[in-house]
Amino acid sequence: MSRSIDAWLARLSDPAGLNGHWPAAPLPADDARAVDALLYEAVRHNVHLAVHYNLLRLLRDDPAALLAGAGREAAAGALSERVRAERSEIIAPTMQVAAVARAIRQDLAGFPAVIVKGIDFAENAYGGVHLRSFGDVDILVRAEAAEALGAILSRKGFVPHGHERHAADYAERQWINGAPGATGTVLVEVHTDLVHTPELRRRLSLTYDLHAGKDGQGVTPAARLVLAALHGATSHLFGRLQYVVDGLMVARSGVDPGELAERAQASGAALPVYTMLRLASELYGCTTSAALAGTMAPRGIARLERRLITSPMVLAAKSPNRWRLLAQRHVYRRLLQV
Repeated sequence: MSRSIDAWLARLSDPAGLNGHWPAAPLPADDARAVDALLYEAVRHNVHLAVHYNLLRLLRDDPAALLAGAGREAAAGALSERVRAERSEIIAPTMQVAAVARAIRQDLAGFPAVIVKGIDFAENAYGGVHLRSFGDVDILVRAEAAEALGAILSRKGFVPHGHERHAADYAERQWINGAPGATGTVLVEVHTDLVHTPELRRRLSLTYDLHAGKDGQGVTPAARLVLAALHGATSHLFGRLQYVVDGLMVARSGVDPGELAERAQASGAALPVYTMLRLASELYGCTTSAALAGTMAPRGIARLERRLITSPMVLAAKSPNRWRLLAQRHVYRRLLQV
């Protein structure tokens, strides 16, 4: 069943619509385990809003493509109701975090800090928070302004959270606006470098100036693509489909190849960017991603990356068998330091 679920995950996880690049056989209508597994994997990969969106369209337009066998009509109706309910439960807290992020963003005008990842990707690459969920607010700040940013957050009712030693080692400090785990609590993560692991920061880096630009260039699609690639590669070794989809959607938003190459070189991120674009091309048939990847193909030992981080590996990253692939991921991690 796992391969069938992986195929459906690839087919349904493109926020732009059904992924025709990836075929998938219908699931048995009389076996709820298959649908349960699909929805569970979608959550674990954090592509559930896109999967929900495409599921509802498919159930409306062509339910036979998704479900086969006796009881298909009843199963399709029940699944539609379930997906709508689950979608509402996910969008509500995402909207809450988005409101907090927008309120903080108003206080950052003219300040050397910018909100990154979740809401930034949702608004500028996905077309809205209805297709990209997130559970916290991430801020990238110039290191010497981190203390002043803390004062801004304090005035908004946030208090420090987590251990100072972790914050110093990993260039990240956490703030919350309520008791941990309480309803309505929002976590804010303040980063001075989006590459958190100390040994990787010897080779890779993404500071505020590298992302937003000292020269006033600002945050561009190319900047977002470098950020998405570094986050997916250095923090998670592409262990979730969401990281590939982030790159896919940013690539589609219009990336200047020359600027991308310059930004990737400045951050040491050429290999992560290439890997992310290659995966987006292989999984979703994205010609834009393929063209961008072609401008920065790896050389020498780095060419091993294709065998280390594969499309089936990304799809299976949350499966019970994922531990068998850890060795390959850690070899890729070593490549990032070359």
